[in-house]
Amino acid sequence: MPNQEVYVNKSVTPEIAAPVDVKIDVKPKEKDERGAWGNKVEYLLACIGLAVGLGNVWRFPYLCHKHGGGAFLVPYLICLVFEGIPLMYLEMAVGQFFRSGSVNCWSKIHPMLRGIGVGCVCVSMLLCLYYVIIIARCFLYFFHSFTGSLPFILCAEVEGVELAETCCQRSNDSANYYYWNNVLKASSGFEDVANFNWELLGCLALAWVICYICVFKGVESSGKAVYFTATFPYVCLVILFFRGVTLPGAVDGIMVYVKPDFSKLLTGQVWLDAATQIFFSLSLGFGALVAFASYVPYKNNVGRDAMIVSLVNCGTSVFAGFVIYSILGYRQHLGIGDVETVSSGSGLAFVAISEAVSAMNAPYIWSILFFTMLILLGLDSEFGTLEGAVTPLVVDMNLFPKVRKEIVLGVFSAVLFLLGTGFCSGGGEYMIMVFDTYGMNIPILILALSECIAVGWVFGTDNMSKAIEDMQGTRPNIFFTICWKYISPFLLIVIFCVTFIQNMMKTPEYGAFVGCTEVHIYANQLSTRLQPQTPAPTTNSVLDTITALNNLN
Repeated sequence: MPNQEVYVNKSVTPEIAAPVDVKIDVKPKEKDERGAWGNKVEYLLACIGLAVGLGNVWRFPYLCHKHGGGAFLVPYLICLVFEGIPLMYLEMAVGQFFRSGSVNCWSKIHPMLRGIGVGCVCVSMLLCLYYVIIIARCFLYFFHSFTGSLPFILCAEVEGVELAETCCQRSNDSANYYYWNNVLKASSGFEDVANFNWELLGCLALAWVICYICVFKGVESSGKAVYFTATFPYVCLVILFFRGVTLPGAVDGIMVYVKPDFSKLLTGQVWLDAATQIFFSLSLGFGALVAFASYVPYKNNVGRDAMIVSLVNCGTSVFAGFVIYSILGYRQHLGIGDVETVSSGSGLAFVAISEAVSAMNAPYIWSILFFTMLILLGLDSEFGTLEGAVTPLVVDMNLFPKVRKEIVLGVFSAVLFLLGTGFCSGGGEYMIMVFDTYGMNIPILILALSECIAVGWVFGTDNMSKAIEDMQGTRPNIFFTICWKYISPFLLIVIFCVTFIQNMMKTPEYGAFVGCTEVHIYANQLSTRLQPQTPAPTTNSVLDTITALNNLN
C-alpha cells in the first residue's frame, strides 16, 4: 500500500501532542505485525459477542418492565443516539487509527493520558475476575440438566438438616431454595466463607480453560471461536422465542413487558437506568473495543462498524425481552409466581426461568438450550474483555519481552482463577454483589469521560475527523464531533454525579438469603456480625443462620 499523507496532530507519533496541525506521513500496513483478524466478519462477530452479554438477557427486559414497558424505549434510544453510538465510534476509531491497545493509544495522544489505558486494564481484570463465576454457575446448571430429572424441580433433602425440606415446601419456591442452598451454599454474609462448593470450583476451572483456548493465540484463535460463540446464542434465542410464545400465558407476560406507561418517563431514575444500561451493555470504557479495532485493516469504514454493533446489541436486548417475558407469563399462568414481582440478575435466570422451564414438556431439553445460550453469551464477553486487558500489557507496555503471549495469558488466567476461588465459598455471591454494585460503575464512568476529553479537547475533534477520513474516505458527521466534545461528556458527568450522590446518601448494603427469606446486610452491621457472641452456622445449610441474623436486628 502506498504511503498516505493526512493532516493530523503530530501526536500520532510518540512525541507529545502539539496544539497545531502538522503534515506527517501515515504508513499503514497490509498486515499488522501483532496479528490481524482473518476477515471483517470475525471482527464484527467479536465486537457483537463482546457487547451482547448476560445483561442483554436478564437486565434490559427487567428495566423495560420496571420503567414503563414500551415507554422505556424512548430514553433508551435517546441515550443510544447521544451516548452509545458516539462513544463506540470513538473507541473503534482510536484503536483503528493508532494501531495499539488501550495504553499506547491514549499515550500517543499525550503521554499524561497513559493512565486512561492503565485504568482500562485494571477494570477489565476486575471484571474478568468475577464475571467468569456467573459462567461457572451456568455450567453447573447445564451439567445438572443432563441428570434426567432437574434437581431444582422438587425440594431436595440436605444431609443433617431436618427442616430443609419443610422450609422449602413452605415457601413453595424450590428453584430459589436450590439456587441459594445447593448451588451457592450461601452463608450468612460475605465475611463467612464456609460451605465451599467444589462442584462450582470445577465449573470455574472449566470456564477458564475454555476462555484460554479461545484467546491463547490472540485474535487468530478468538476470531475462529466467535463463529460459534457469537452466532449460536441467536439460534438458541430464536428457538426459545417460538417455544415461549406458544406457551399458555405468554401473551400476558409480553404485555407486562411492552405495555407503555409514559408517566414513568417523568422520573429521573428511568433516564439514569437507560443511560447506564446503554453504556455498560456496549462494553464502553473497558479498552476491549480499542484492542479489537487495532487489529482491523487501516482502510476500514469504522463508522459503519460502530453502527452495526450498536444496533445489533440493542436489537438483541429488545428481542430477548420477548423471550424472557413470554416464559415468565407461562410461569405466572402456572401459579408459580407473579410476573410483576420478578427481579433482574441471576435470580431471573437461575430461579424464575428455571421454575418455568421445569414445568415444560421435556424440561431438560429446554434447560440445556437456555443455559447453553447463557454460557456462550458469557464466554464471548469474558474472553473479549481478557483480550482487551492483556493486549496492552504484552504489546503496548511490553512487560514480558522474552515471554510468549500464550504463556502470559496462561499465567494471568491461572492467577485470576485462583483469586476467583473465593467466589465459590458460601460468601461468594455477596462478594460479587459488592464488586458489581460498588466496584465498577464509578471507575468506568471516569474512564469514559477521560476518553471524551482526550479526543474532544486534547487531540481535537478536527484532527480525529481527518484521521477517520483517511481511514474510511469520508469525514464523520458533525453530529458525532459535537457528541464527542460536548453532549457525551455532559451525559457522563450527569450520570457520574447522580451515581456518586446516590452512593453517598445511602448506607452500603447487599441482599443475603437465609433459609427461604431474603434479608439486607448493611455496612454498619459488619462489625457487629463479627463479634464472638454471634452464633455460627453448624451445618451446610443457611437455615441455621436465621437465629444469628435475628440477634443482629
